[in-house]
Amino acid sequence: MNLKTNERVIRYIQKKIKDSQNIVAVIGIEMLVEGGGSDLDSNDENYRIEKTYGYSTEDILSSSFYNAKAAKFYRFYKKEILGMNVDKTPAYDALLKLQAQGKLSAVISQNFHGIPKGVSFQNLIELNGNFDSNKCPRCNKKFNMKYMIHAEGIPMCDRCKTAVRPDIRLLGERVNTILLTETELALEAADILLILGKNMYNDRLEHNLSLDHEQLRVLFSKDDVLSDRKVDFVIKDDISAVLPLIIE
Repeated sequence: MNLKTNERVIRYIQKKIKDSQNIVAVIGIEMLVEGGGSDLDSNDENYRIEKTYGYSTEDILSSSFYNAKAAKFYRFYKKEILGMNVDKTPAYDALLKLQAQGKLSAVISQNFHGIPKGVSFQNLIELNGNFDSNKCPRCNKKFNMKYMIHAEGIPMCDRCKTAVRPDIRLLGERVNTILLTETELALEAADILLILGKNMYNDRLEHNLSLDHEQLRVLFSKDDVLSDRKVDFVIKDDISAVLPLIIE
């Protein structure tokens, strides 16, 4: 296998993981892409989205756009977000192996696309929600993704005829304080932090914590913009190529 990552770096991280009992994985967009999803914030996808819908991905996935242009929001959301199929990858298998070893204390998902079928984490924090969870803001009745996809136009609550709201964090909205606290506690306690791709919200939560103990931070990303972050190593190979190597 032809990797960009130095073999000594792989062996070093491998040893650290072997000796650790408290590892946290932060799932980002690269994990989504390797599973067959799309990075809608990439230059090519942003160009396509703007050409197709007349607005950028960032504009459409904002709370202000949802509130003002719900019909256009759902035209985009149903096709581009709910229509995205994401499969399990060797990277998820590696994390499950780490969990079976009792070393994986938490998985923090920065994506709202959910975890692929066949993957179950004991301590999963979906920081920005999950698109399979939707509810009526008036009566709080819940609806699944299937209901949202097959609804004509704007999905409406069949009980009180109010527009159903995806239970995800849109751009411009605050992070749920309970989930944020859980995330910060998990990040602060970790001996090793595996940052598996970039965060579409650019919160940099995992990079702005004051720690009272030594922590190894490994960022997996091919995006050069992220290389200035406060991490120990930047891995530019596919996550699914390297993660199984460093988790024995």
